[in-house]
Amino acid sequence: MRSPSLLALLFLLPSLAQAQPSADKPPATLSDGFTLRYTIERIEVRGNRKTRTDLILHEVALAPGDTVTADDARVERARLRLLALGYFLDARLSMIKGERRGGAVLVIEVEERGTIILNAIYLGTSDATTLWGGLDASERNFLGRGLSLGAGFVSSTRPQVDGAEPALAFSLRMAGPPRLHSLQLSGSALFSRGSEFFRTRGASAEPDPADFVALNVRRAGGILGVGAVLSRTAYLLGEVRFEAVHADWPDVQVRDLGQGQSEPIVFPVRNGASRLGSLALTLDLDSRSDPVLPRAGGHLVLSVEAATPACASQYTFLKATAQGSLYFPLSVGHVIGVHGLLGWVVGDAPYFDRFFVGDLNLLLPPRALGINFSTQPSRNFLGTGVADHRYDKLAGRLLVEYAVPLWRRHRIFYRGDAFAALGIFALTNPDDLRRQGASLGQRIPTDLTADLGLRLDTYIGIFTLSVANALGRLPL
Repeated sequence: MRSPSLLALLFLLPSLAQAQPSADKPPATLSDGFTLRYTIERIEVRGNRKTRTDLILHEVALAPGDTVTADDARVERARLRLLALGYFLDARLSMIKGERRGGAVLVIEVEERGTIILNAIYLGTSDATTLWGGLDASERNFLGRGLSLGAGFVSSTRPQVDGAEPALAFSLRMAGPPRLHSLQLSGSALFSRGSEFFRTRGASAEPDPADFVALNVRRAGGILGVGAVLSRTAYLLGEVRFEAVHADWPDVQVRDLGQGQSEPIVFPVRNGASRLGSLALTLDLDSRSDPVLPRAGGHLVLSVEAATPACASQYTFLKATAQGSLYFPLSVGHVIGVHGLLGWVVGDAPYFDRFFVGDLNLLLPPRALGINFSTQPSRNFLGTGVADHRYDKLAGRLLVEYAVPLWRRHRIFYRGDAFAALGIFALTNPDDLRRQGASLGQRIPTDLTADLGLRLDTYIGIFTLSVANALGRLPL
């Protein structure tokens, strides 16, 4: 529930000057239109059982001695900054009479939410992998200081693909508090061991694991980042990444096309040991009304990553990605969301840094900590050549979602939405774009994606119960 802004609460009529100050008196609720100025004598923070008061005051960016008016835009910005932290279900700012004439006490009331979050539950089965499972969890407000700590793991049975090995991956993450006009340090580490599957024979639309061979890859490395909260809506992040990679190419390196024809299999990673180093810059612009289940506003993330020998990398590539969402509230309380993605890779990026069909198509299993467990191709509803495409350098997606709020504040289930989504995505590479005499569907393969279900905001994170979620976890 959206709380009234302080713009509607800072009217402090002259009659309040006659009242005695009381810490127990509820904040006054006032009407807009007054131009009187009031000086903040002190700030009271209420409701923060876990979050440190100084962290809240830093985000509010108002201090004793500041002058505010009934139309002061800083007040609503302060409220939205608090909500953007993700630590609170609600934040309300209001004023009560101060001790001096023209003075006031700024009251900040917050309602804390659970900050130990399950980011992902990895659980599924496919034609290629009998079972995989794992968890990814984080504490977003460690010791109430705004520190974020996270960890994840995933493992699997041995895939039923020639030469494959059981998957195992671990990740660790840490980030400092995202404070306005201050630098935020972050870091992550990853170790993974798994297999990627490459077709050796058979039709592209057939997911039979016997038609594939396994490329076994080990990765170990990490990322160090420095971020800056430029404003309530803008965040800039610079990162340095380094990984040691070891790949074992399979003995079979040719695909049988039938009728006596064959072609070499392209394994987009160096055989044996190799190094990957890169620099990345990300700009995050977020004006959503809520970071969890937004009802209005937008979110745009622009990122560029460059891997060069100057970063001790044996891979040289440039990867640019743009992801955006816009939310349009309807008069009946429903919300339309429009989500877009564009991505482009130039150079010899390894397969795990390219765009994967399972990450674009909601109806397929996505990667878990960078590991794929399925040989299932896209279902090709549009009759294009999309079944031939798994990892590519060019990608795009447009998704439209309709959400209907069902309830608010019900025990551990804070909020719930029913939603339906329909979209289209494309996945291709520069060689296909340049194919002479090929149809548009062959040069730019596209397919439909969709979802239908419930999205729940709970004490331990966001959970999606949907058709696509089930299809991505079962060999259907």
